[in-house]
Amino acid sequence: MHLILGAHGKLAQEVVHSANMVFGHLDDLDVVTFLPGENAETLKEKYQEILGKCSEEEQILFLVDLFGGSPYNAAFETVMGQDRMDVITGLSLPMLIDVAGIRMMNEEIRAAEVYGELGADTYIRSCRKMLSDTKTEADEEDDEL
Repeated sequence: MHLILGAHGKLAQEVVHSANMVFGHLDDLDVVTFLPGENAETLKEKYQEILGKCSEEEQILFLVDLFGGSPYNAAFETVMGQDRMDVITGLSLPMLIDVAGIRMMNEEIRAAEVYGELGADTYIRSCRKMLSDTKTEADEEDDEL
């Protein structure tokens, strides 16, 4: 599966740099920057250039930053009607590391299946909430004794 990361500014590029530090070098991945003065048409051209280098059978997964933003809109228009492609929003370092791990563990996974493998609450954590939950669980255990 080939990954295409698209985000405002140089976010995607920097997420890849950080992921390489944590996970090791990631293959089959391209980064698309969205810089001031560019528009959705510019992004679609960049996406098409990358897709032109991929085989017709290769699964393609776009990871973009914001739902409804230009990187998403251009990717969405590119993916429409393509069973071998999907777009996931919320690009972050944890997401990229998880996707790289999923891809490594299951080489046959389809792009459309990755979202289901990620899990809905994987990336957002609150220290205070975790401490509160731990305290509540301890209180419940004390009540049982």
